Amino acid sequence: MHEIVESFREVKKAFYQLLSKQADKYGITGIQFKALKTIQDNPQIGITELADLMRLGNSTASGVIDRLVKAGLVERKRLESDRRSVSLEVTEQGKEVYRLTDLQYSKAIAAVLENSEEDFEHLLQTHRKIIASLEKVREETNE
Repeated sequence: MHEIVESFREVKKAFYQLLSKQADKYGITGIQFKALKTIQDNPQIGITELADLMRLGNSTASGVIDRLVKAGLVERKRLESDRRSVSLEVTEQGKEVYRLTDLQYSKAIAAVLENSEEDFEHLLQTHRKIIASLEKVREETNE
């Protein structure tokens, strides 16, 4: 069992390093890439929700956003409904940087993972079963 957990850890690390290498070509980090994706996928998201979705502390998420704002990739906007709240929005430049990074990352992954579609489906199904089992165990231990 420890070998499986270690294997997941190594695969995750390798994918993240690959993402970081591709993101670096466009002047962002892997975590900034993930923030851009999360903001695009969640319109009017705030820092706290972003931190939760990315599993980061609020101060870490705030630092990531500060750097993205400084780079012109993200804007902070006051909500009309609540002037105290700030939402995040990816700028056109941010969308382009995200698109280019994602394109390069996808090409790199395709080159690395030259398995058949059937192998991918089997692997994905196995991962989903493991995740479901882990979530069930986690829920049972929280009760």
